[in-house]
Amino acid sequence: MKRATILALALALMGPPAAVVAQSPADLDSLVRRGDLYLNPETMAPFSGPVVAMYYEQQVRERGTLRDGRWDGVRESFHLNGGVSLRETYRDGQLHGPTEAFFRSGQLSARESYRDGLLDGLYESYWFNRGDESIERVAERGRWSAGRPCGEWMTFGQARMFPPCA
Repeated sequence: MKRATILALALALMGPPAAVVAQSPADLDSLVRRGDLYLNPETMAPFSGPVVAMYYEQQVRERGTLRDGRWDGVRESFHLNGGVSLRETYRDGQLHGPTEAFFRSGQLSARESYRDGLLDGLYESYWFNRGDESIERVAERGRWSAGRPCGEWMTFGQARMFPPCA
């Protein structure tokens, strides 16, 4: 009897199975947008949960998660061919963490990082020889600190100096 009571209590504390708790993505285009805030059109309350937006061909255009009406976590945008065009990370509605942009071919176009909405850390952008996307070239490389360029930057082989990074 004790064992059955303990098992029942443990199951009750665990809550419902994940399949019951999981939320289907809402249609991002059906939400009301007020600046950077997304609202439930029925209640006008800030929306929380996964969202997805589609191209007219029923391919995913954009997906991510909103918390209290603002982006939170990884947000992805896609090219018409289905490849990722942009992957960025948010915290409480502000860019915070890595961001990557991609060409239609899938090759990396740019990589940067944010802290509390400001560029912060290594920045790199790339270009490719037309007709031979296997030859990757760094177009620009440098560092950001609290939204300002710092240290040495290289732009198409030309060096520029900014105040030292903190």
